[in-house]
Amino acid sequence: MRKMLSVLMLMFFLLSCFAFAEQVNLKFLHRWTQEPDKSFFDGVARAYEKEHPNVKIDVQAVANDAYKEKIKVMLGTEDAPDVFFTWPGEFTNRFIRAGRVLDITNYMLKDGSLFDYVGSQVIPFLYNGALYGLPYRVDGKIFVYNKEIFKKAGIDNPPATFDEFLVDLDKLSKLGIKPIAFGNSEPWAVSHYIAAINQKSVPEEIWEKDLDPAFGMWTDPGYVEALRIYSELVPYFNDYSNALKHDQTKVAFYQGLNAMAYIEIVEIPTIATDAPEGFFDKIGVFPFPATNGPGDQHYLVGYPEGFVVSANSKHPEEATDFLKFLTGKQTGISELKTFGYFNGIKNMISPEEVQPIVYETAKLVMDSDKMVNWLDSSLHAKIWAVYSVELQKLTDQVTTPEKAMEAVIEAAKKVREEFNQ
Repeated sequence: MRKMLSVLMLMFFLLSCFAFAEQVNLKFLHRWTQEPDKSFFDGVARAYEKEHPNVKIDVQAVANDAYKEKIKVMLGTEDAPDVFFTWPGEFTNRFIRAGRVLDITNYMLKDGSLFDYVGSQVIPFLYNGALYGLPYRVDGKIFVYNKEIFKKAGIDNPPATFDEFLVDLDKLSKLGIKPIAFGNSEPWAVSHYIAAINQKSVPEEIWEKDLDPAFGMWTDPGYVEALRIYSELVPYFNDYSNALKHDQTKVAFYQGLNAMAYIEIVEIPTIATDAPEGFFDKIGVFPFPATNGPGDQHYLVGYPEGFVVSANSKHPEEATDFLKFLTGKQTGISELKTFGYFNGIKNMISPEEVQPIVYETAKLVMDSDKMVNWLDSSLHAKIWAVYSVELQKLTDQVTTPEKAMEAVIEAAKKVREEFNQ
């Protein structure tokens, strides 16, 4: 009887704790409005709620292009989300400088969860020595090519150097095709090319300094050389690149109208689902070929996408805990099964659990000592606004590398003056 009474008292105590636990309401904002992504994030929120009954998560989604403007407005209002998607680099850094993003360093060190993540994928979320976010999925940029077309052109192995690349492009052109599928109606696409070539053409300490809007000069001759290298590729792109979307040109690549496309690693799994049957077995991959420039030739262009916590969240501890769940191993395994891409957790699976090419390309990211950010995300918005226009003009062959960089240098000068008033 006494034992039963003790059990009843314990149950009453636990029920009381549950009944009076503070109700926590979190707003969670991401940029995936289409299926299956939208339902995936809804499922992640519901899974967290199940483990934390006192937490309710309001999941909201805004489409990619609109998101960039929407989040700027929302962070200055009471409607700001507690946890929200972001691109690391200058896109996020401006919010950090404005005091809109929470420093989560102590939260991550307190339970040691920081060390569950791949170091190179956490580095992009550091700012002035503090951690402000976590990687949701890792990514990098690679050329994916049609092995059958390469073989038909007499190319046995993908190029390792840019000079070899130009030779191969000539061989492919003789087949009567435009070798590279490229859609640049949204100029983030060309930013990935220039990020890769700038990094190879300019000493690292210089381009890293130039990315800081308060100090960037953009006067190193390597930037003009990078645009010259890019210009050499333009004749090998499909016609009307600036009028076509990236996804449209991928379809042309799947149909064999082009020999290769420069795509993100996270796009590799979609080839298996979107391309004609058997096409996935025909493809190979290679990174952007090495140039003769002074930059490190072994870095990979691409940054993780991730999430951060609002500095104005009324529930920073719960919001950070949800952030860790969102980017952790349990969710990461679900991502891999659902979409075929990796998050930033170490040693999540073994190679035999995924298709070889998926593991190969993800490993390029995981093994990289350093990633080079997408140019459109790393630049100050006013500099990118000019740079992107000049790059589209260069793609249309209506300007020169020298004139393009003159415009960028002038834009950088104006931004510097704003920062140093």
